[in-house]
Amino acid sequence: MRTWLWLAVLVALNGCIERELPIPARQPGDAVIRHADLGPDYGVQLHVQLHTGEVVASHPKDAWCTRFHFDNAAVWMDLNGSRFMHITPLGQDMVTGAISQDQADALPWGVNRPAGRDSSQLINDGSAWAIDLGRDPANPIASLGSVRMEFLSVGPEEVMLRVGDLVSEQPDTLTWDTLWISSNPNISQSHLSLLRREAVDIEPPTGTWELYFTQYTALLNSDDEEPVEYLVTGVLHHAEGVRVLQPNEGDWSFWKEVEWNPEEWSDDWDVMGFDWKSYSLTDGTYSIDSDAVYCIVTPEGREFLFRFLDFYDDTGATGRITYETLER
Repeated sequence: MRTWLWLAVLVALNGCIERELPIPARQPGDAVIRHADLGPDYGVQLHVQLHTGEVVASHPKDAWCTRFHFDNAAVWMDLNGSRFMHITPLGQDMVTGAISQDQADALPWGVNRPAGRDSSQLINDGSAWAIDLGRDPANPIASLGSVRMEFLSVGPEEVMLRVGDLVSEQPDTLTWDTLWISSNPNISQSHLSLLRREAVDIEPPTGTWELYFTQYTALLNSDDEEPVEYLVTGVLHHAEGVRVLQPNEGDWSFWKEVEWNPEEWSDDWDVMGFDWKSYSLTDGTYSIDSDAVYCIVTPEGREFLFRFLDFYDDTGATGRITYETLER
């Protein structure tokens, strides 16, 4: 009887000790080189998973026009900046009124900031906008047209809106399409095509991707007071919980070992951006700043070093982004 009692005690103690052993720390990974291919015409947008390099989702630039982020009681709307889309508020007198092409051209058009959302992108019941659908990816000098949009109801789970052609000099014959966009708990943004006038499935589930390789509209500093709108090719990181630091000093080896300070992280979407490359008008070629290092933290707390290596494929065509990552 005593022998069995001691065996029971030993088994119990062994179980406790095993459960209380510390979990081994994740071992740093080796640096790996990966590619993200946008094509020579930069015609696709890629959702990429950082730790595998997998392209989780790929779609052409004309697959969507606006996307909606449901954040508790607030709903935000973003434009597809890869097509140089523009937007401007519409007064209630213009929502159903006649608008000529000259009047449309004279509207105070603007773009979304690539760094992230601001209050101008909040939508409410009755909000109305004119939206320039941007350039045709198949013919970049051609316009995809423009629409007027009015939000009929805005709730924490769904919005209802109507869309019609912007230019119409006979408002009595203006036709509207009524659309519904719903929140999806598995994704961060719900997408809408104003070309097809329907909701579209674009974004992969939250947590399966961190980086978005795409063209987008940047705002460049100029000698004038107003920044210059310019279509660029690069990387955005608007996935929920992703934070990025671009150090001002220190090389790859330094940032591989040093402790990262959480206070230096940025929630801006365009820290990685586009200016890791530069274009020579003399040579007609791109050069890469491979000394630029980016420190990336995922929502799960995984830490990655990242740097760009190339912008050309094996044939010499642009649009294939080669990069190196290392998980600490």
